[in-house]
Order: sequence, then C-alpha cells, then structure tokens
Amino acid sequence: MFAIISKLRQSEGLKHSVLTIFSYGLASAFSALAVILISRLLGPTSFADFSVAFSLSLILNRLNDFGLSMVIQKIVGGEWRRPKINAYLSLILKYRLVISILLILLGLVFSGAISNYLQISNQVLIPLTFLFSLSVTYFESAQITLQSLGKFKIAAYNYLLPSFIKFSLALIIFLLKITDVQLILVIYLLSTLPSLLIAEFLKPKWIKYELGQKFKKEQGKVLQLLKHSAFAIIAAGIIENMDVLFAKHYLSSYEAGLLAGVNRIAMLLYVVAYALANVLNPRAATYKNRANFDSFLKKAWGITALAVFAFFLSLPFAPLLIHWTIGPAYAGGSEILVVLLAAGFISIALMPFIATFYAFKSNLYFSLSAILQLVIVLVGNFYFVPKLGLTASVYTRLIARIALLVFTWLMLWINYRREFKK
Repeated sequence: MFAIISKLRQSEGLKHSVLTIFSYGLASAFSALAVILISRLLGPTSFADFSVAFSLSLILNRLNDFGLSMVIQKIVGGEWRRPKINAYLSLILKYRLVISILLILLGLVFSGAISNYLQISNQVLIPLTFLFSLSVTYFESAQITLQSLGKFKIAAYNYLLPSFIKFSLALIIFLLKITDVQLILVIYLLSTLPSLLIAEFLKPKWIKYELGQKFKKEQGKVLQLLKHSAFAIIAAGIIENMDVLFAKHYLSSYEAGLLAGVNRIAMLLYVVAYALANVLNPRAATYKNRANFDSFLKKAWGITALAVFAFFLSLPFAPLLIHWTIGPAYAGGSEILVVLLAAGFISIALMPFIATFYAFKSNLYFSLSAILQLVIVLVGNFYFVPKLGLTASVYTRLIARIALLVFTWLMLWINYRREFKK
C-alpha cells in the first residue's frame, strides 16, 4: 500500500488530480452545508419537490451537453494546434446553443405534463428548471474547456465560487426561514453564473468563437465521436438522477425526500469521482505509447485499492453522517446510505479505467457501457421500485455500478490487446 502511494505521489497527473479533488471537495463541503440547511428547513416532504426539480436539472444538463464535453476532453484535450482547437470549440458552442433553444421550447410546452407525472403541486418549478439549468450546463462546459487546455489551477479555484454563493444564500434563507421552493431552486441554479463569466474571461485570448464558420473537416471528427458520446452522456444523466424521479412518482413524498436527502450525502463521492475524471480524461487522451499506458494502469489499480479501503473505513459513520448533516428526520435512511456509499466508491475506482478509453481509437465502449447501465436502471426502477420501495432503488444503482466496473475491465482487456498487439 505504501509503495503504491509513493509512486502516486511522483505523478504530475496526481498533483493536478489532488488540486482538482481538493477544490471539488471544498466546493462540495460548501454545497453540502447549503443542502443541509435547505433540507432541515424544508423537511423530507417539501425537500422532495426541490430535489426532484434539481435532479431534473441535472438530467437536462446532460441533454444539453449531448456528449460535447466528451468531445472537448478527448479531441481538444489531445490537440495542440490553436486553429484546430478554436475550430472545435466554435463548433461545440454552436451545437450547444441549438440544443439549448430546443430544450427550452420543449420545457415550456410539456411542463404541465412533466409536473403531473412527477406529482409536483408547484408546476412553476418545471419551466424554471428548464430555463435556469442552462447556467449550470455552460459553466461545466467552460470548466472542462479550461481543464482540457491544461488550466487546472484556474479551473480548480473557479469551481469554488458557486458553492460559496450557494452556502451564503442558503444560510440567509435558513436564518430568515424562507420556505419558497421556487426561490431556493433559482438561487441554487444561478449560483454558477458568476463563475461562468469568470471562466469565459480567463480562457486563452486566442480562442475566438466563429459561429458562422462550418469547419467541415473538424465537424466530421466531432460527429463521429458524438455518435457514441451523446448517448453515453445522456444515459449517464438518466442513470444518476432518475431514481429520485421514480421515487417521487411511485412512492410517498416522504420516501422520495428520504432518498434525496441521503443521496446528497453520497453525492460527495460522485463529485470526487468526476473531479478525478476531469483531470485524467484529457491527460489519458495524450497517451500514445504502451509505457505511458502501463504506468497509468498501475496508478489506476492504486486508486482502486484506496477506494476499497475508504469504503470500509466509512461504514461505522453512516448513521452519524445523517444525524450530523441532514438531521434526525432522515434517520430512516441509514441502510440505504451504506448502499449508496458503496456505489459512490465504486464510481471513484472506475474513473481511471474509464479514462483509458480516451486514449483508444475505438469509441464503442461509451455507447455499450451506457446501454448496459440504462437497461439495469430502467428495469430496476420500473419493475422493482413499485414492489420493493427504496431498497430496490438504491440496490439498482449499486448493481449498475458493479456491472459497469466488470464491463469496463473486460473492454479494457480487449482494447489493450488490440491496441498493443499483446
């Protein structure tokens, strides 16, 4: 174990990972404090409406992303020619703007039907979610662009601001005892807007968006990757956030609020996982030889060992985490929190192995892995949640993560042998 840690410490990628994870971790701490204040203020039932709207916003982020963040990480992250980078980023922004307009129109047309299906009494929450979630989407895209260009420090520090804004405003709302879910949701979503503006201001000055240009050669490469990445990203949004929506539809508001509350605690692990991915994905995209690849895989197994150790270390603290954070009203979620923690630590272990597919020529992994998880999540939530309740919901997520881990290892072995003729 100590030998593994010693090797990891010598890695430049690890330094960027530590900085990014520290930033994401500190940001998550502020965000967690904001959620604690909101969940305690609203209680499980009202918190369910907020969480359903917020989960819907995360799904919309994935729809709006449409796999374009993966294009930035894999293509822009592996590119060094400025005109090419400028062309790719211009195309990506143009596609994203078109998708944003379509989503807003769909949200306005179908907001009533969505509210009825999710059993949300305050129907204004749905159009607000469609509109203001755009701020989060464009902020995340700007952050990924900075990271793919090697601006890890700027991206890390900029990521802290939205969470600090969330916490500060949540504290004011808590002290004033404001229980307006609409206001809280809008504040939560728009907290990313200042950092979006900062990211755009700090991006390299040579990046000039040319929305009128077609860039046919670059367009072909982007569309080739989007065939796989779009479905993978959208499916990921559904996989990670659909459980709260299903719980709100099939179960009571209290149960949906319970799941949403403990899910916010486990979400810290997913933040760590995505912080790790945002560093490793563009880095892995630059690997061209077997020596670098083998060295990367050794570190990946080291991260897996640390994730397993951390999971068992966290087990005794699950009930205390609920009591100290979202409060005694959510005490019934102790057992499901343990399952969600297991799924979260598996996600951390997965990220280095998933990053390897940014180096391989084949993009098929992203589509197949998304299909695998989506089938498991939809079957589990449609068929088992109405019969078995919250237990089925959290175990569905865990099974999906385990299946993804096994599938990733299998595809890695196949691609490794093909790539290096071993």
